[in-house]
Amino acid sequence: MQQKRVTLEEIAQAAGVSRATVSLVVRKSPLVADQTRARIERIMVEMDYVRDIGAARLRNNSSQTVGVVVPNLVNSFFTEFLSGVEEVMAVEDRVVLLANSQDDPQRQDEILQRFRGHGVDGVILCPAVDTAPDLPRQISGWGMPLVQALREVGAPTDFAGADYVSAVKLAMQHLVEQGRRQVAFLSVGARTSAREERLDGFARALDETGAVGAGIIEADLSWEAAAQSAARILALPRRPDAVLCFNDVLAAGLMAGLRRAGCEPGRDLAVVGLDDLPLAELTYPPLTSVAMDAPRIGRNAARLLARRLTDADAPPQRDIVTPRLVVRGSSPQND
Repeated sequence: MQQKRVTLEEIAQAAGVSRATVSLVVRKSPLVADQTRARIERIMVEMDYVRDIGAARLRNNSSQTVGVVVPNLVNSFFTEFLSGVEEVMAVEDRVVLLANSQDDPQRQDEILQRFRGHGVDGVILCPAVDTAPDLPRQISGWGMPLVQALREVGAPTDFAGADYVSAVKLAMQHLVEQGRRQVAFLSVGARTSAREERLDGFARALDETGAVGAGIIEADLSWEAAAQSAARILALPRRPDAVLCFNDVLAAGLMAGLRRAGCEPGRDLAVVGLDDLPLAELTYPPLTSVAMDAPRIGRNAARLLARRLTDADAPPQRDIVTPRLVVRGSSPQND
């Protein structure tokens, strides 16, 4: 037999306050004195109170949920990103529904339709590879507020991301300062705006620093694929003395592959990643990387969506995080 929900009236009676006061506490209003709030919150726990989201939805014509679609969960960047989204949405009293498109536009479309069916208030989308350019316009036609994050397609929308061009330049300048001149780039094969911006940064950095491009190698986004790319990098006609990687996942896998091939990362070949995930400190040697601050990008995306939910007619806004170089043992001074 289903247990009867505890009501606001019952909480109010137990706390000796009005229902309106309890409602303010539930909605995290600053209008309630701290001592009163603490007493009411304690009673809520003791009585096992659970807010009736369905009733709130009927009153406010809002599901109090937002959808987040990411292209994969192999890269922990996206879990870090999600933590930032949830931090902001918790303050907004909204629940985050996470879905993994697996970089498949058809699966992405199915997820978006399910989100529509659940009546989410808005969506944060990192578009899958080969997403149709008109998708943002289509989502707008559904009346569903949209923020694109990390990747983007189509007409300008609210967007949260990082300055990938500057990130690659920072990495390249560091390598050149360490005496590395022959630089290869290890990239994912997926054609996205994030990939194109990184490659654009690579080309610009080569021109600005005078370094020589040793070649561009592509690998699937997995540890083993990155490890297997080591043989191709070492076989390049112009033997590199450094490799700049699309992200930390590829960089960590590459270093494992280099060691299998008898090449010591950091000594024989400098390696630099992009993202500065927690794993960068756990590799051997620790990975030099350019920090993108995934949680901050997530918070920016969530704030943009909260703004859009409040003002549907506001002009599109872009929040771009400035990258920061973190030097570790994978790119020491070249003797």
